[in-house]
Amino acid sequence: MPDEDKPEGLRIGGWVPPYRDTNGPLRPPVPPRRRGAAAALSAALWTGPIRRHTSGGLGRRAVAALATGAVIAVAGLTALALGGGDDDASLAQRVVLPPFTPSAPIDILPAPVTSSAGPGSVTRTPTRARATEAARTTTTRPATKAPTTRPATTAPTPAQLVPDRTVGLALADNPAYRLRHRDFAALLDDVDARSSRGARQDSRFTVRRGLASASCVSLESAGLDGYFLRHRNYELHLDRWDSSDLYQNDATFCPRPVRGGRALVLQSKNYPDYFLVARSSGVRIERVAAAQATAFVVSEPL
Repeated sequence: MPDEDKPEGLRIGGWVPPYRDTNGPLRPPVPPRRRGAAAALSAALWTGPIRRHTSGGLGRRAVAALATGAVIAVAGLTALALGGGDDDASLAQRVVLPPFTPSAPIDILPAPVTSSAGPGSVTRTPTRARATEAARTTTTRPATKAPTTRPATTAPTPAQLVPDRTVGLALADNPAYRLRHRDFAALLDDVDARSSRGARQDSRFTVRRGLASASCVSLESAGLDGYFLRHRNYELHLDRWDSSDLYQNDATFCPRPVRGGRALVLQSKNYPDYFLVARSSGVRIERVAAAQATAFVVSEPL
């Protein structure tokens, strides 16, 4: 054992020189061969002069240990920096953290439903009990027989326009006004028994079977044979008969009962959505509902 390891040479402030053994003075061991800056630093530490330990400084071995630790730390950090791996992962995650394995999901079952009928619970009656209760509550009613006969309905108003009969068409809202022609144009005028003979004659019309349909009617002037009321350019005129299909259709109107059968409106044969409507400028066909058309009452001629 060297002298510096012997306790008898111990004194305050360090070991007592000289450092000798049987073979001569002590020499520091030769460090192993290394390359680079780390080898030079280590050699300098090992081959440098030996200084005595003082109370305010570090010994040679402590300095050598610190230098060796620094070299090892630098080498380790360099290896980690040059090594592959995830660039985004931190050093602590690569070295310390173990891989994470998620645990199996846990299913949370709903709370069991209690049999007590609390607020909001539904109590169901068994099927057999419901059937029995329905049988008890169902009352037996005697079967009613439908009447075999029905009251007779009033004949439709269009039957009032009887073919080959001369009539007058009075305004349903004001019977003092009647449909008439003047200067071959149709209009509503105040005509009564005191009116002139010409005015009364112009308000008379003979009902004919429809020129374009036997289920409808055509109105011929009672004073001018062969002249019928027809719409032309949506206005009602008194025109002389001709054999064209256009005239036959324009001069055909289909009566439709309104107001409970007490009045009727005249529907155009070739324009089913159009009805006769009386305006201040005259009588024309317009696309209106039947309830909005001008209603007439069949009256005796004046």
